[in-house]
Amino acid sequence: MIRAKRFCTLCVFLSISHFCFAQIHGSQQLLPSDHWIYDALYMLNAESAKTSLADNAPLSAAEIKMYLDAVDEDALSASGKKLYAKARDFLKRDAFLLKWGEVSFDFNVIAKPALMYKSNKDIDWTFASDYTGHSGPKPYGAASSFIGSDGADPFITLPLALSFGDYIVLSADPFVGKSFWGMSKAENFINFPYSSSDVEFFWPRSAYGSIGMCFNNWGVNVNIARAGMRVGKTQTGSVIYNSTFETDAYVQLNLYSPHIRYGMYVAEISKDKFMYIHRIEAVPFKWIRLGVLEGTLVARPFEFRFLNPLMIMHSFGAWREYISPEEELYYGEAHVCAYMGIDFDIVPCKNVRIYGLYAQNEIQSPLELNDDTGRAMPDSFGAQLGVELTFPESGGGYWIATTEAVYTTPFCYIKQGAEWSLYRSRLDMQSNTRIPICSWIGTPFGPDCIGAQMRAGYVQPGKWSADFEYLFVAHGTNSFGLFGNEIEYSEKKYYNYYPLMRFRFGEITAAEAAEIARKKSLTGIVQYTNCITLKGSYTLNEHFQFGGRTSYMFIFNNKNISASFAHGVELSFSCTYTML
Repeated sequence: MIRAKRFCTLCVFLSISHFCFAQIHGSQQLLPSDHWIYDALYMLNAESAKTSLADNAPLSAAEIKMYLDAVDEDALSASGKKLYAKARDFLKRDAFLLKWGEVSFDFNVIAKPALMYKSNKDIDWTFASDYTGHSGPKPYGAASSFIGSDGADPFITLPLALSFGDYIVLSADPFVGKSFWGMSKAENFINFPYSSSDVEFFWPRSAYGSIGMCFNNWGVNVNIARAGMRVGKTQTGSVIYNSTFETDAYVQLNLYSPHIRYGMYVAEISKDKFMYIHRIEAVPFKWIRLGVLEGTLVARPFEFRFLNPLMIMHSFGAWREYISPEEELYYGEAHVCAYMGIDFDIVPCKNVRIYGLYAQNEIQSPLELNDDTGRAMPDSFGAQLGVELTFPESGGGYWIATTEAVYTTPFCYIKQGAEWSLYRSRLDMQSNTRIPICSWIGTPFGPDCIGAQMRAGYVQPGKWSADFEYLFVAHGTNSFGLFGNEIEYSEKKYYNYYPLMRFRFGEITAAEAAEIARKKSLTGIVQYTNCITLKGSYTLNEHFQFGGRTSYMFIFNNKNISASFAHGVELSFSCTYTML
């Protein structure tokens, strides 16, 4: 009886404490890439005919507040002023569940039961697809669209946060939910893990420590987190570095101001596979933002030398430093991948944003094309271009229309070996324990694709939204399955999917290797995916939100098989309850 009374007292206390609980734990709290505050900031900037440096994620609350303060509230429409006030109030909240002087602790419970259905088992779930037939000698799971999708949302999440003054935040989101394999089963209909083999073993997905300080017109933040970093704000996912890329951990150093920003990122993709990135952005005029990124992936233990922000040209020639004589004979270079990204935002007039992104990991110069080796090395790059229109209306909402196109070459993100290619491979501990789960560093479409998305919708921030989307993806046969292609030579295994390797192993001639490498069109039998989606959300009050989605897909050359046609419907419905 006493235990029951204590439990009831705790429940009443937690319910009442909603009025003193804040979503912001401190200025150094990191806000994930799918948070509504980023869309709000972009809509406000577009309405003011200006851009900002808020295209990366996650950012600290202090940095976002600096960009929000730069918006001219008096120049906004009635809808813009309402949205500005909502964002400002959100960032100003400073109450906690428990507080001891400058130290505070926050706790919450979020339940999100979701139902889902698809009519055709021959079509992948939208959150578990690489838009190909999964060709290759070894099976794999395509998780590039999983993290951050409706399919990845856990059944129950228990967010925790510990803050020390306005300078340090420690946060984690333990949860109970299904794993990738549990959610991607063709017969799955719910996100509740009713089978022990479907339980997600690796949790939390989101956990970080963040420390920093904001001064008058600049600030600094250092954080370590697990995954979810993003470079560039797009509709279908950044071609440079997308939040769906799974990593074991990453560390960020961010120096920011309203006009120039520097970021250093070190991502531990997996054991002994590190990505070192330096990025600088500037807003030379209020209507344009320019950014450049230089990165080096090294499939070896961590090294300090790659942290130097100005030692960027050719990364110390590291591609020759880790290779064995046998590997050099066949690969030419190994265990290192150079990476570069360029992006821009232009706001030519009020309510219009034009953006572009470019990423490359291999480009052959004219001099390198003078021999068989150079001609057998494929150019590997991707590009993305989009237009976003946001129009406020008198009812307090926004009409939104976007168009975006993506192109990646057949070997974008891919190098001679899997270990130094720009992707992540991991194994589940509960089910399908020998089949890798894979994700690309950039666009979820991966290499060898042409994609486009058109979207039109309406949103009442904090109330309801409705969207219509049409997605088209043409995809060749190159995907994660390439990494299963190996050959045994002199009692050692080597990868043999790259044109240069196939030439050196005598599988094809130099002319054939050059033809494959120089080709920029899609490979093999191209799968053409069309997806029409209607989705919406409705917020009832502070505790309850409902969401629904209906997608109709029709696919030509399904699974890269000529004349194979498939179509079907995918449905999902969710109810989110937030206790505090």
